[in-house]
Amino acid sequence: MAAQFSEGWSGTPMWQLAGGLQENMKKEQQLREAMAADVLYIEQEGDGFRAAFVVGKLVEKQYIDTKVRGPRRKLREEAVKDGYSFRKACREAPHDQREEAVQRKQKDLVARTWTPKELPREGVEYEEQVEEPMRARLAKKPRGNGWTRVGDKDFFKHASAPMVFDPSKGRYFKIDADNNSYVDCDMPHDPMEYPVGVNVANSLVGSTDEDLNAADRPRTLVLKELVKTGAAMKNPLFFLDQPAACFALFDGIRGGAAVEWCSKHFHTKLLPQLSAQITFWNDLEVRDLLTSILAELDVQLVQQPGCCWEGVSVAIALTLGDRAIVCCLGGTHALVIGPNGSWKPLGCGHSTGVNEERKRVEAAGGEAFGKSEALGMDAALVRKVVRRGNSQIAEGASNEEEVRRILDECSDIFSTLGFVSEDTIDGKSARSNYKKLALKVHPDKAPEELKDRAKAAFEKIEKAAATIEELCERDAEATTCLQRVLFAAGESGAYMSQATAAAILEVAEGSTVEEAGKKARELRESIVKLGMLTDGSYAHPDQEWGMRLIEEAVEAIAEPSALAASRGSDGQSALTPVQVTRGLGLRDLKLPRRIVTAQPQVDVIRLEQEGAHHLVLLSSGAASLTDEEVFKRVSGFSKQPKAASLLVAADAAARNAKKGVKGPQRFASCIVSVFEVSPLFSEPSAKRARKDAGDKVRARHILLKHKDLKVKMDPQAHLRSKGPIIRPLAQAERELLRLKETLSKDLNQFPALARKHSECKSCLQPGQMAGDMGWISKGTLGDAGL
Repeated sequence: MAAQFSEGWSGTPMWQLAGGLQENMKKEQQLREAMAADVLYIEQEGDGFRAAFVVGKLVEKQYIDTKVRGPRRKLREEAVKDGYSFRKACREAPHDQREEAVQRKQKDLVARTWTPKELPREGVEYEEQVEEPMRARLAKKPRGNGWTRVGDKDFFKHASAPMVFDPSKGRYFKIDADNNSYVDCDMPHDPMEYPVGVNVANSLVGSTDEDLNAADRPRTLVLKELVKTGAAMKNPLFFLDQPAACFALFDGIRGGAAVEWCSKHFHTKLLPQLSAQITFWNDLEVRDLLTSILAELDVQLVQQPGCCWEGVSVAIALTLGDRAIVCCLGGTHALVIGPNGSWKPLGCGHSTGVNEERKRVEAAGGEAFGKSEALGMDAALVRKVVRRGNSQIAEGASNEEEVRRILDECSDIFSTLGFVSEDTIDGKSARSNYKKLALKVHPDKAPEELKDRAKAAFEKIEKAAATIEELCERDAEATTCLQRVLFAAGESGAYMSQATAAAILEVAEGSTVEEAGKKARELRESIVKLGMLTDGSYAHPDQEWGMRLIEEAVEAIAEPSALAASRGSDGQSALTPVQVTRGLGLRDLKLPRRIVTAQPQVDVIRLEQEGAHHLVLLSSGAASLTDEEVFKRVSGFSKQPKAASLLVAADAAARNAKKGVKGPQRFASCIVSVFEVSPLFSEPSAKRARKDAGDKVRARHILLKHKDLKVKMDPQAHLRSKGPIIRPLAQAERELLRLKETLSKDLNQFPALARKHSECKSCLQPGQMAGDMGWISKGTLGDAGL
């Protein structure tokens, strides 16, 4: 009898099919377990290396990954050794305790230093075959948080950035909205959340409470959540290590319009440029970023009609994970206080008190004179060199008068010998003028008390005559050209008028920039004929000065009328000398040569040691306090940035008022930030549910209200007969600071002080309960830090 089989049956027995199915299921389970094992990576961060270890877990068919990172190491081999330690700790621990074992090892490695003998060989391969399944799975997973799958597709899109990830290709793309297309981009940095808590506060104190609304006051910028701020301004920063924050202080020089302009434009440059690079920002790149932003602000500021003649000093603190990058420019500076009580000043070298700065200023055509006594700075003021050219030899002038003219009123060889624009310049005329003057200033004809000055004047005219003869021998026409330029400039000061510029260039007033440039080239070509040294410098100081005057004349002709008008009718006196050798703006000290530069000092502070690190940013007005005085005030209110900043600003402003300081430096502004470094912990998974620990504390407070509140009367105020609120905010802050200083000496006074001063209904509670707020949870007061 013939057997009949159903269509499609292979003839394989059912028991064999079942066995094959079980085998396949077993292999699939083994693969899933292999993809939930562990994997080691070595990440490069700038010029350092770090071990990254991922422990996988399979829970209800979903993978949950825990990632830990070792400390930053200088050598790759050190990071590899850290990775080996992670791997050993993980694989020796029970399966359900692997994460805890790796986290404990992470904490141990912070204090671990490897000896050369313990390190693996250079270039060792750390990857293992057993890690390949999990490594392949992670390669299909986008880096960082905020990614969501697009529908049912194997395609991911970022929630806050115009970016997608294609797992099949392992590539990242930026979305070009204009062309509705995808553009290849770099792999974003996988951000790490460091155990660093950030708390910051700023204070501003002037001579009076009304000063706080003055136009020339310093400005501050506090961005505590850079990632959220960037998302709000369409500049994704999800790839930055956490915490990510930025604090900036802008301090005025000569006025306040430039300060306001910079404070409004700084963050509009910082956020887009930070967002433009989604890979890891190493120390050098951050330095270059801040330097380029300040350079860009400087270029734009000197073109602003309303404020280009003013200047700005800047202090910036950019926090990225376990780093605080501090940038100081001009009169501002910073103070770093470590957990062990050590302190270090930053950014204090932008004045003529530093020899290198003074030399650079003088080489660029500036001079240091006087002293900035008001701010307690042991440094001279900075201005353009004042050159005098009194060529008028008065008939019948006495020996003393002529000596004074030669020594005090003549800055070049031609005016020293009395040459004017119509004179013929040659060796013969120089010798003739020298003989006439020698008869007047010869030391033998001077009274005893003037002999030294007469001798100096005689030597000066003798040297001038010899120099002119030498120059005429080289090129008489070029020597005459140089004399015409110097004579037309006359007495030079803070700026050059267009009339003087036209006279120097021998062009009509109102000439075009092209005409002025053409004439300037001709003059320069002529003066160069007088000689150059092998190092490229000019053979004679007056030759160098003539070239500078030509440059300045071209700049004056090219200066837009709006900028000239913004200088005012009394512009020469308005362009006062400055206390700094670096800063933003200050057009008269930037063009045509940079007497004052915009090159900042940038320092990187590592936030690795456990405990509270304090960073203090100080305006130039706060320089009336010494760094040690600032340190003592901040240390007195450790981890209390508002009280510390207010105390520093108030004491500095009081000292400025006592000295009679005027202008922007009468203010004292201060930003105090506290970085609380906790013990290391593992980086939480994006998919792990956040659980509120429910920690609560018992709190009590003293509340003072000010007149700018929308609700100026406490509903319970009539019970205490305290009446309406009339005090300004600054007064309320000062009163609270005094109360805080009292409580720091004797905390037992709190109930009595709360009952007497607090303007909150909690002060009505009896006995020791005055001011008691009960039990509160983190974040319930509207501040994430509380």
